Formats: sequence, structure tokens, C-alpha cells
Amino acid sequence: MAKISCLKAINLACHEEFARDPKVITIGESVGKKGGAWGYFAGLTDKFGENRTLEMPIVESAFCAFACGATLAGWRPIVEFMFADFVTLGLENILNMAPKQRYNSAGKNSCPIVYMLPQGGGMSGCQHSQSVEAWMSNVPGIKIVAPTFPGDTKKYLQASIRDDDPVVFLFQRTSFGLSEEVPDDLAVPENLLNASKVVKEGKDVTIVAYHRALLNCIKAAEEVEKEQGISVEIIDPIVLRPLDISKMVASVKKTGKCLIVHEAYKIGGFGMQISAEIAENALSDLKKPIVRLGGKEQPIPFGIAGEKYMYPSIAEIKEEIIKLAK
Repeated sequence: MAKISCLKAINLACHEEFARDPKVITIGESVGKKGGAWGYFAGLTDKFGENRTLEMPIVESAFCAFACGATLAGWRPIVEFMFADFVTLGLENILNMAPKQRYNSAGKNSCPIVYMLPQGGGMSGCQHSQSVEAWMSNVPGIKIVAPTFPGDTKKYLQASIRDDDPVVFLFQRTSFGLSEEVPDDLAVPENLLNASKVVKEGKDVTIVAYHRALLNCIKAAEEVEKEQGISVEIIDPIVLRPLDISKMVASVKKTGKCLIVHEAYKIGGFGMQISAEIAENALSDLKKPIVRLGGKEQPIPFGIAGEKYMYPSIAEIKEEIIKLAK
């Protein structure tokens, strides 16, 4: 058991998977000696050699195409993007090629690629701070993983690397330093199904959230419980596609009230899919309409003050919890 950060969790997962499978490689900008833009590939080149940490020019479309081709030769690429916002430059291969490779080959070829996308707020302005999960959620054949805590980050990254289909692996940049105790022998899930978990048990209101919004929801729930006596249950979906709704539905059947929170824009955000799934499976159990909180409908401003305005705050989350609980 050791206390590790999310950044360290990513690094450990990569080292363990590189040692486990000689076909795992990294592709991206500065992924060699520097260890990638954020340092989570640190030490891989020294330990496993330059042939497995392939540095690419700043041409996302090219190295995403390279990754698709590499899978046909038996490799399992981890593709790094400096910022999730730049994923638009590689979408032809991420959405139009990789997810169809198995189908187009009648099941003969798999496409085991992990796309590493650091996303969300972090005082980097409107073109470097977006949440992109919903942009890619409407394509069969691709999986979307969005862990928050170090233990989940480590084990679900390892599961993603072992998966035979393309996986978009999203993580919140501002949570790199978030730390917790993680077992040395942490078990890796056999697949990316049934991933959601109850982070906090409660009986009055259900919250579904992930990434930094989840951390704010935990703080808000603790405060309203202390101040108002409202008991909040919090669900972390972890894997957004395929989405495990079982715990969400069970919780809503118990509380009758649901709040969904994320940093992405409310309109078109992934919370719409979660809301639809809950409505389809637990509509008769809802005592009040589902409430969604998301980013304000404008480009993301640069700086601390702008981001505080932009994203759902602890105070805003508390206000909605109290309204639902009445």
C-alpha cells in the first residue's frame, strides 16, 4: 500500500503494462526522454528503449493514422495528446477508422489503441480547457473511460491498454496531484463493463458526477449533510461508453431525486445521455425532474476568476441539492 497521485498512477500503469506486454508502445510528441507533455511516460525510454517510445511531429492526424496502422502489425499503441482539445485533428482515424477496423475485417483485426486525453479546466483558456467526452460518445466500437481517483486511474488505464478495441482515456488535468492510498497488488478489471461505483452512500438525493465535478460534489454533499441533514448518494460512472447504469438506477429508485454534474457544457453534454438512461429506466420512481449542472454556455475564459464563474461551484451544487431535497 502506498499513497500515490493520479500522475504517478498513470506512470505506474504504463510501466507495468510495458513490462507485461512487449507489444505495448507509446506514440506522440516528446514521449521519449522527456516522458510526454505531462511526464506520465517518464522512465519508459530508459527502461524499454527508444523503439517503444516513438516521438512524433506535432501532426495529430498523422500519428493517429500511424497508430491505426501499427495495430495491424500487432502493436498496442498508447497515443498521447498534449490537450484533449487537439483531438479534433485526429478524429478521422479515432472515429472513422479505428472503431470500424474490427467490423470491416469481419472480426479478423482488432484495434487496441488508447488515446490519452488530458481535459477540462486548468487555466489554459478556451482552446485548451474543454471537456470532450460527448464529442465522441455517438460512435459504436469505441470506449470512453473517465476515472477521477488514482486507484481507478491506474487499474482502468491498465484495463484500457489490454482491451482489444480503441479506448479514449480522459483525465482531469487539475487532478494530477490528487492522491490516495493504493494497494500494491491492485486488481485490474477483466473488461471495461460494470465500472460505475457508489462513492458515497445516502438516501435523500442521488448525484452522478465525474472528474473535478465529482470532487466538488463530494464536498458539497458533506456540507449539506452537516448543515441541513440531507443525505446524498454519489455515483461515479468511471466508464462513459459502455455506460453502466445499474447503480444509478438503483440509487434513483431509492432517493427519487437525481442531480447530474459535469464541467462540459450542459447543452449536448454527456449528462443528457445519463439523464435519458435514468428516465428510461426509473421514470416512475422520480419524485422531481432530473436536474443537470454543466459549464456556462460560452467559450472558457482564461484565469482563475473566469474558471470559477464557468464551472459548477460547490455553492451551486449545494443549492440544487437543497432544492431537490425539499
